[in-house]
Parts: sequence; structure tokens; C-alpha cells
Amino acid sequence: MSTPTLRRPASTARPPSLPDPFPTSGPAEHRPVSSRPAVSDDLLTLGLSLLVLAALLPLRRVFIGTEWVRPVIGSAVLALGIGWGSRRLRVGPVTHLAMSIIGLLVFVTIAFLPATAAAGLLPTLRTLDALRDLFVYGLELVSLRPSPTFAEAGLLLLAVTGVWLIAYLADGMMFVLRSPLAAITATLVLWCVPLAVAPGGESIVVPSLAMLGAAGLLLLLGNANATGTWGTPVFAGTSSARSGPVPLMGWAMLTAAALCGVLLAGALPGFQERPVYNVRGGSGTTITTNPIVNIRDRLVATNTGPVLRVDADRPVYMRTTALDTFNDREEWGIDGTIGGSNVRGTVADPPAIPTETVQVEVLIEGIETGAILAPTPYLTTEVAGSRASDMRYDADLATLTVPGDTPLVRGDRYRVTASLPQPDAEVLRAVQPDPNSPHTALPANVPQLVNDLAEQIVAEAGATTMFDRALAIQNHLRTWSYSTQPQLGNGSTFIERFINGQQGYCEQFAGTMAVMLRTMGIPSRLAVGYTPGTQGDDGLWEVTNANAHAWVEVDFGDLGWVAFEPTPRTDGNVLVPDGESVVPTRTVAMAQAEGEGVPDPVGPGELPQSRQTEDPRTAEDPLVPLGSEAPASVGSGSGGAEDGGVPWLLVLLALAGVGVVALIGARGRMAPQRPPEERIERARLRAERVGAAVGRARRTGETDAEYFVRLADGHPSGAALAGPSTRADFAPAVTVADARTAEGAAGTIRSRLLGRASRTARARLAILEALSR
Repeated sequence: MSTPTLRRPASTARPPSLPDPFPTSGPAEHRPVSSRPAVSDDLLTLGLSLLVLAALLPLRRVFIGTEWVRPVIGSAVLALGIGWGSRRLRVGPVTHLAMSIIGLLVFVTIAFLPATAAAGLLPTLRTLDALRDLFVYGLELVSLRPSPTFAEAGLLLLAVTGVWLIAYLADGMMFVLRSPLAAITATLVLWCVPLAVAPGGESIVVPSLAMLGAAGLLLLLGNANATGTWGTPVFAGTSSARSGPVPLMGWAMLTAAALCGVLLAGALPGFQERPVYNVRGGSGTTITTNPIVNIRDRLVATNTGPVLRVDADRPVYMRTTALDTFNDREEWGIDGTIGGSNVRGTVADPPAIPTETVQVEVLIEGIETGAILAPTPYLTTEVAGSRASDMRYDADLATLTVPGDTPLVRGDRYRVTASLPQPDAEVLRAVQPDPNSPHTALPANVPQLVNDLAEQIVAEAGATTMFDRALAIQNHLRTWSYSTQPQLGNGSTFIERFINGQQGYCEQFAGTMAVMLRTMGIPSRLAVGYTPGTQGDDGLWEVTNANAHAWVEVDFGDLGWVAFEPTPRTDGNVLVPDGESVVPTRTVAMAQAEGEGVPDPVGPGELPQSRQTEDPRTAEDPLVPLGSEAPASVGSGSGGAEDGGVPWLLVLLALAGVGVVALIGARGRMAPQRPPEERIERARLRAERVGAAVGRARRTGETDAEYFVRLADGHPSGAALAGPSTRADFAPAVTVADARTAEGAAGTIRSRLLGRASRTARARLAILEALSR
């Protein structure tokens, strides 16, 4: 068997191969030199980019949908691209850091807050204030949103910033510390965090294989330069050396490691097993930080199929639960638990007012995995069917739940008897608000603007009773614009910005109305669930994710809770009460189709133009915290400035501009500043690569004069290149004229050889030159 040895180069005075991303220390005359081609910084940047992209794959376990992909990948490309440009411009680390921070600031301004920027691009002081608020809000959402969750603006800002930071650190560890292992360690943090915080149930073979392959590739490329400085490995009994930037044994080790990782992962203890502890709790109480997140999981925009099929004689809201607390983070929620007793026969007594009894049968279709809140009309009095014995009823929230270990699944059916309250408007006007109700509590940081606007609305409407005040605020909010991509208005809080912008979606409308009512001492809360949906030819109401919704309920004491609808949904699939019909039997869309007037102060007939431009298929209400921006504003749609989306073309053009400037600056500065020795070495390598591509590589022991004369077929360019090359090895110094002679001779040799080279040889040369840059 041949034994590999390391051959010491014939001349130790020869400068090292250039470029050398990992030069050894010490005087040049004592450094061993290899004829192995060095791996270029450009190729190492490509390897590092693949590693960072592989580390991003587990994020699909954290976010629902694909809205997060473009901004997150864009932040990684930004950090690595600025690092590449900085090396081309040969700027220092401080300048590199400044360029990266400025680039990140411009990027997040365009992606999240274009309305606050000058010319939609340059950050302003208003932008910095808004970014601070959004960042802090994202930190709060981390403790409230279980994974997977929608890519809300606050959470996405955290992800973008974190990815940029890891990519920047990995770039520095790779090209400043010259440590591929340190760069891999940094990206492992990015890879592991999503796997630690996100639930299981999904194979991690693909993310693991991608990460392992990218890390191994970077190790091979990075360490190829370091091992190459020891010389070229020569095998006994052979006539030529094994050359190339990465040894064949390295590729074999990488392949073996990847196969072992994939094949042996399943043997690890606990691999893909059920969790040791189920955080949803047992059968007595359903644990949940905020029931709204259970609804959010159903709002997958790409799923347009039915969630429920409801057999009912009239349109009804399918309510899941109520949110009765409003905290200083502007979050509607509950006190942390949904309790209740087992359902046995009658669930609840009908209210002491006239009611309409409605029989409803519910068929579960495409509901999300792990659903524990059972959609029912308000007020449910009886439940029957196969799942009735599993359900529990919380009287305070009027909520039906099933145990977390036996959630609702496709095909489940249950029958509901509901007593829909039918209060008379005059009776409601006689009710006074309860001053001791817990449903008027508000945090101290609610802006005074909220109460001032509420008082202004009721004063202009001449409303004096609790019912008329609620009706006036509902009707006023319905004159605002509905949008799933609201522009960020002015203000220090989200609710204040929503009021100033007068544009938003269901939870912003409903949440704002409930806070307004509470500032006037009127007990109120949010209800969450689904609007009636669309009635098919078979008479069944089909409810999809687009029907997810939030509305307002007001407590009228012994008369119970009465629903109000402040959201001007573009699809008209809402039930809007007025002074004549407190509990309407037809949606706005049904009334418009029949040519009747509707209880909408906007007026009968067509909706405002601002409400007609939205695609009805995307008109679902993403139930996000009050005042936060829609996920679509940072990743979905066409990205045009007209529809409030992200101008991604502008971002890409800006990044491309940075690269072009860096490249032009590099090309303009490199050649004049290189010493003659470096220029001669590059000319020599250029000729050697052409020779290797056309099958005329240097022979063992062949001198420069012998090789280049043979390569040029006796043409004077061979001797012209051999002279400066030999002087660079042995003479005390070489001149700029020597460098020019070598460069011109190498160019002539290249032209002569390529003039009669085959297409395969030309392709081989292109690959060799790409690897050497």
C-alpha cells in the first residue's frame, strides 16, 4: 500500500499561493509552501452562506405559513453580503460593523415601518421610536405565544435581528478569527433554539442532514488552506502529486458522518417520543395563557377549506370563548384558566328575557391539531352527541372545552341547543352599568385619547344610556377602513396608533371599542370565534379560516351579555345590531343581496372603495394583539408600496448596489496596490490553471522555465513568463516591470491555449478559476 508523505517544496523562498485566507505566522522565508490551490474567500463565503441557510430550516417549526421566509433570509443575506463587500473594499472591522448596523436599520425600516421613513427608505427618529416599541412588544409576545405561531411583526423583528446578529458573528469568526469551528458554533445556536422552543411531531432528519452537510463542507474548505501550507501529499510509487483544495479523504469523511447521523439518530433515547409532561393539564381545568392563540392556529392563510360545517336555520356566530381582561401590554386575555364542570344534560339556564331557540349541529372539518375550544352559539343550553360526555362548561366565559389529551378532530359531531337572547331595545336602555363590575378594569397606561374619543362620539350621537352609547361607538367605528395590512399611525401605544390611523382588522376594532366602553364604566369583553360563513346548496353553513373573528359583548346584568359588531368586514359576513333589531337574523351581505338597507352608517349599497380593493380570499382576520401589524405587511403579497407591502425589489436593488460598489472599489484598488511579487505569483497561477484545464499540468520536478516554455509550445511568451517567475523565487527583489511582463505573458499563453481548447476544457478552466477567486 502506498504511504502518503509530505514533500517539501524545492524552494522555500517562493511566496505563498495567493489569495491565502489562512496565512501562517512567521517570516516568509521560513514558511512552507504548497502548490495546492488555495480556497478563496468568495468560496468560503458561499460555504458560510449555505451553513447559515441550513441553520434557518428549523424556524419552520416556530412560524405558521411562509411569511417569515423572505425577511429572515434577507437579514442573513444582508449580514453576509456586507461582510463580503467589506473584505472587497478592505475596510477595517469598525467600518464593517458600522456598515452592518446601518444596513440592518434600513432593512427593518423598509420591512416593518416604511410609513415612518423618509422617502419610504431612510429611518427617522419616529422610526427608531416605533422600532423600540415593536421590539419590546415582540419580547412580550415570546412569553404569550406558543409555537407554532403566526409571524407577527414583533416576533418577526426579533427573528430578523437575531439572524442578522448570528450571521454577522459567524462571518467575523470565519474571516477575522479564521476559525471555521467557531463559525459553526455560532450558527448552531441559531439552529438549536427553534428546535428547543418549538413542539415536536415533525421529523428533524432534513434540518439535521442539511446542517451537518453544510458544517462539514465549511470545515473542509476552511481547513484545506491550513493543511495546504504544509506541502503537497505525495504517495510512494506514484509520479504525480494529489492536488486540489479539499483532499478526497475529507469528502469521504463528510459523507460517512452524514450517513451515520441519519441512520443512528433514531437510536437516541427519547427520539420523537411524547413529552414527559403535558402542559395542557388534566381533565379538571384547561390550561392556557391566552385562548386567542388556539384560534390563531386555525388561521393558516393557504388553507381555504372548511373548518366547520354548521347545520342551522339562520346565521349565527360560532363562539369559542371570551377574553375579559385587558393588561398594560395591551393584550386581551383571561385570568389564565378555563375551568368548569362536566356537561350533564342541561348546560346553562336560559336568560330571564325573551329568547329564540336554535338547534345547531356542528361537524368538525379542518380544525387545527390540538383544538380544545368547541365552537357553539351563544347562549348554549344543551349539548348532545358523541363528544358531549367529554365536554366541560365554564359558566363565567360561556365556553365549552374538551380535554387536552382528547382534542377535537376531523369527523367529530355534536348537537347544540342555544337560547339566543332577544332583548328589547327599550328594556336595554333602562339598564344602568354596574359600578362594581370587574369587567370595567383597565391598566393605568391607557391613553387619555381613548376616553376623549369615546366621549366625543357619544356626545355627538346624543347617547345617554349604556345601550345607546355602545351602539354609537359601534356605528362610528364602522365608518373606518377595514384592512389586514393597516398602516402604522402616530402614537406611543398600539391602540393610540390604531385610532390615529382609523384602519385595521377585527381585533383592533373590537378591542378598541371594548376599551372605550370600559373608560366610561360600561362592562365589556371580547368574544372570539367565527362569523356565520357561507350557506351552500345543501343548506349547511361552511365556515373557513377566513371567518375567524372577534367582536364585543356588553354585560347588561340580569339580561345577560349582548353582542355588538364594530368591524366593517369587506365580505359583509357580520351580524350588526341596531336600535330595532338587537340580534339580527341576517348578515350585512345577505341584506345587501336582497336590496335592503343595512344597519351600516356608511350607507346602503356599495362599500367604500378602500374596502373593495382587498381580495376576499385574504380577508380573514388574523387575531393578533391590539394594534400590532398584520403578518402580511412583512412577507406576503406582491410587496408593492401601493398596498402597504414590503418593497422587496427595492431591498434587493439596495443589496445589489452595495455589492457592485464593493466590487468596483475592490477592482479599482487591488491591482495598483499589490506588490510585484504577488502580481507575478498570480500570473504564474493563471497560466498553471489554463495548463491543467487543457490537460498539460506541471510534471513532477519540472522547473518554471521548462514548464512555461513547454506550455507555450516554444512561443516567446513562455520564456517571458519564466524569467520573472524565477526571479521572484530567487532574486532579492522584483520590479513592477517584471510584474507587467509576467501578466502579459500569462495572458498570451492563456489566449493561445484557449484558442484551440475544447468546450470541456473551457468549462474546466471556468470551474478552476471560480474556486481560486
